[in-house]
Amino acid sequence: MNLTLALPFKKSNGHAQSLAQKFTAKKKQTAKYKVALCIDIGSCYTKMLLGRQRPNGLFIEQNRTVGTPEGAYADGTIINAAQLAPMLNNLTSRDSGVTKDLIFSIESTKIIKREFVIPKIPDEDILGLVTYEMMQYLPIDISEYTIQPKVIGDVSEEDAEKIKVSVNAVPKSIIQAYQRLFTSAGLKPISMDINSNSVEKMIQCDMARNPSSEYAEKNIVFIDMGHSFFNVSVYENGKYQFNRAIEIGGRMLDQKISELLKVDIKKAEHVKKELCGQISVMELDKKYGHMPDDHKPQTIYEHTLIEFMSIINQWANQVDKVLQYMIRSRERKIDRIYIYGGGSLISGISEFFEQKLAIQTVPAGAHRCCEYGPAVNAQNIMLTHGNALGALLIV
Repeated sequence: MNLTLALPFKKSNGHAQSLAQKFTAKKKQTAKYKVALCIDIGSCYTKMLLGRQRPNGLFIEQNRTVGTPEGAYADGTIINAAQLAPMLNNLTSRDSGVTKDLIFSIESTKIIKREFVIPKIPDEDILGLVTYEMMQYLPIDISEYTIQPKVIGDVSEEDAEKIKVSVNAVPKSIIQAYQRLFTSAGLKPISMDINSNSVEKMIQCDMARNPSSEYAEKNIVFIDMGHSFFNVSVYENGKYQFNRAIEIGGRMLDQKISELLKVDIKKAEHVKKELCGQISVMELDKKYGHMPDDHKPQTIYEHTLIEFMSIINQWANQVDKVLQYMIRSRERKIDRIYIYGGGSLISGISEFFEQKLAIQTVPAGAHRCCEYGPAVNAQNIMLTHGNALGALLIV
């Protein structure tokens, strides 16, 4: 089975071609692109898109979400394939006559991410050099990883032209586990992507279609507010620069609600959704975000809301630490933050983050390079299926 890692395209002269250039070039093509499925498995929910790439972007025909079986998946790792395979069959069964071709996007703290500054060399030599560098500096058996390098910028250092390369080292065991899982579900995996790369493709596709894109000439951050982790990724003028995972997420709310109300996790998740949809975080913060240490809640409901806001404040504080590190280390300000993922659906969360972080924060919106069928909720598609959207773009 040949599984393709999503990598930047190359020019014949040995220099990496930007995604925006590649998308612009595709406008001239007239070939009809195949329909494909894209699946993003999460620890709480699994998202699926059915779409077609066109010369001017994507057409999304369907989107679905199902609950991931509890304990079957965590941190990008398949724990119980026997539980996941029936879920995938249920998720894709209505499309059995359309396609079996599958693209998937993953994220995991087990993926080793590093940056290297190396001499400016032909693209075909980059993989060998960064593999050597990783062998020298990391205590790992490099043969057990698939290496994915990407040029992210030019560097002038000591009168020599160099390049900065971002490297993802994905454990082969993880890739093989996905291949076995999807094959057992009757699917044909053809491409795997990393979530931060998927978002970059969406950004650059938008920039290629719209010269005055909100992403152009900006330093922006995308935060995937997941169930188990927040993934914070920085993009400079549309190009990926940096990523950090923070071990915080919606599970913290579920666990606290379950503990306080003495209900199971499923019931706690239902309570969380009701709270998040009915009451703005900004209003909760005014009332419960700054309680004195000796305050004693009068009811279990009040206690729950106080703990709820305490966790939301923890999120903001942890994100702020990562952003401040990014600002100091790169000596660049952040122009805007885009949030997506399950946590972004909490009422008022973008305004709360903007207030706490002192950086404009907005929910990630629909991109101009995407068109949607009548069954698709375009308004929230980037919030719920953002990683899968970008992965569908095969550039």
